[in-house]
Amino acid sequence: MLASPSFTCSCGQPHSDAEACPTLMRGLDTGGTLLYAGTPPPGPVAAIPLTPSPMSSPTPIVPSLVGQEFGRFRVVRELGRGGMGTVFLAEHTLIQKRVAIKVLHAHLAQAPDLVARFLSEARTLTLVQHENVVTLYDLDSREGRPYLVMEYLEGDSLAQFARGPMAPALVVDLMTQVCDALGAAHSHGIVHRDLKPANVFLVPGPGGKQRVKLLDFGIAKLLSRPAGEMTTEVGVLLGTPEFMAPEQCGDGLVDARSDIYAAGVLAYLLLTGQVPFFGRTAAEILVGHLQKEPVPPHEVCAAVPQALSKVLLRALAKRPEHRFASAAELKAALEASLAPAPAPQAPKLSALLRGTGAQASLELQGEWVGRTGLFFPLASPPPALLSDVSLLLRLPGGELPCMAQVVRHVTVEQAQAWHMAPGFGVQLRDSGPGFQATLAQLRHATRPMPGQAVASAAIPTPEDTQAETVLQAFRRRLAGDPYAVLELPRDATLESVRTAAQRARGALELLKARPLSDAQRAQVERALERVAGALHTLGNVERRVEYDATLGNVEGIERCLAAGLTATMLEQCRRRFLAGNTGREGRAAVHRLSGDALASVGRLEEALAAYEQAVRADPLDLEGLKRWRFLRARVRGSAAPR
Repeated sequence: MLASPSFTCSCGQPHSDAEACPTLMRGLDTGGTLLYAGTPPPGPVAAIPLTPSPMSSPTPIVPSLVGQEFGRFRVVRELGRGGMGTVFLAEHTLIQKRVAIKVLHAHLAQAPDLVARFLSEARTLTLVQHENVVTLYDLDSREGRPYLVMEYLEGDSLAQFARGPMAPALVVDLMTQVCDALGAAHSHGIVHRDLKPANVFLVPGPGGKQRVKLLDFGIAKLLSRPAGEMTTEVGVLLGTPEFMAPEQCGDGLVDARSDIYAAGVLAYLLLTGQVPFFGRTAAEILVGHLQKEPVPPHEVCAAVPQALSKVLLRALAKRPEHRFASAAELKAALEASLAPAPAPQAPKLSALLRGTGAQASLELQGEWVGRTGLFFPLASPPPALLSDVSLLLRLPGGELPCMAQVVRHVTVEQAQAWHMAPGFGVQLRDSGPGFQATLAQLRHATRPMPGQAVASAAIPTPEDTQAETVLQAFRRRLAGDPYAVLELPRDATLESVRTAAQRARGALELLKARPLSDAQRAQVERALERVAGALHTLGNVERRVEYDATLGNVEGIERCLAAGLTATMLEQCRRRFLAGNTGREGRAAVHRLSGDALASVGRLEEALAAYEQAVRADPLDLEGLKRWRFLRARVRGSAAPR
């Protein structure tokens, strides 16, 4: 225990003493059982066995890794930290490729079991190569600390993205991608065992779509593990209690169907806003998985279709053999649950062709051709072309007498060439609105009551009043630029951009569950596309800085620099900007030289105006920005900006 009130250990976080370290191994018994590693998630986390190590002693102070090099990559900033390690944004020193580097905590590098588990994640990622699984580029060690070089993803975790119940269509879209990722892992004999929102990352794509990336295979189980590789001891729990299958809670066999159960829990959470089993302690949650039946999702949230609810209940079956056999089978069931019911096939048309004179009446079976055309297969000679015939149509809703004109003969030769039966086609003669309305109702098996007015067209879905209020606000926003779409000032931080996009997207997704008119539904889709486009432009520092340059938005450019845009990246953006705006660089250089000359003779106000014109012409010139900002601070008597 250190005597000082606060110190920084290799976890990088200040705290009062060693016992307060959020990544410290805390033994529950003499066997060295880990209660948790890292800041514990909501609710208890199950125990993991560890070999006893000297990590309970205070760890030395270590310098920040920002600015240091890991191989060819230089660390730019920290992205986040967990129990096993810290994740940094890094950039290749030569080609400026951006990656994420996950570095094992220094005080965990002394525990062989933890190092083995960290390296096991790398081996798992090299086996699973799939577009919905994060890509591993390299594995190495620096000063005794192993690290992984992985694909850098821009977006949000599902834990950040999901705020309350989500639209069923969006949930199914995300979960089918999760199933694809799990299927890729299962095909290599790998069970993830820790599927939860924090381990599912969403990358914004075109058209408002989200692309899933499955993360963190740190406790994945390789079913056919090579000799000598770390295995899990019998009776030890691994995973997050809220998402653990019953066999994970006890001593059952864990296989791919355990991930199917976790996928069912995840979908349940996204659809209803809550997990199927929860409690104050881990024990209460585990008892729920083992003994209780989940409340059907459609009873928790009325927006969940019963067909989708049924799919989730099967995925959450207590016995593995009662669940879906594979991730592909679960994906197919999810997609089918939202598929529209197949349109009922129109019954074969029955009609009585009334004869005239000595001709006998014929009972015919036919089919509709368009709204008022009919075709009757007939082997015998048909009525004469362009002649009128009297029909008694026998429809699902009743009989309807009418007149028709023969407009087509299909001969035996034509029928053979067209792969159909020979016969003749007719066109109904009566085209009045009353007859057409009666025909439509009788075709759909509804007979009009005496004195009842017959409608001639289907009644469109009325506009939803509550949705219209929300859409009116969005219509005003969509008329503007990306900042207006997200209702943001032009000096907004990147975090506020993501938050605003998430808020707008959530409001629009909730509308999709309401009874919207066709026009309103189209407006919602259009708004979602614009929100996704705004996030695509403003949520990335390189794209945003180029867009801000076209606006002359210096405050936005400064926000991008503060968010980690390097000088190298800024210069690349500047080259692209100048390529589409020829002549600006020369004009900026002239104004900048004028500013230098005016400043050298003390004419500071005129120099400031010249520098401002230079910035307007070439807003991504870092030197020009610096001179303008410093001189403005000097003229106004304020502190020089950093």
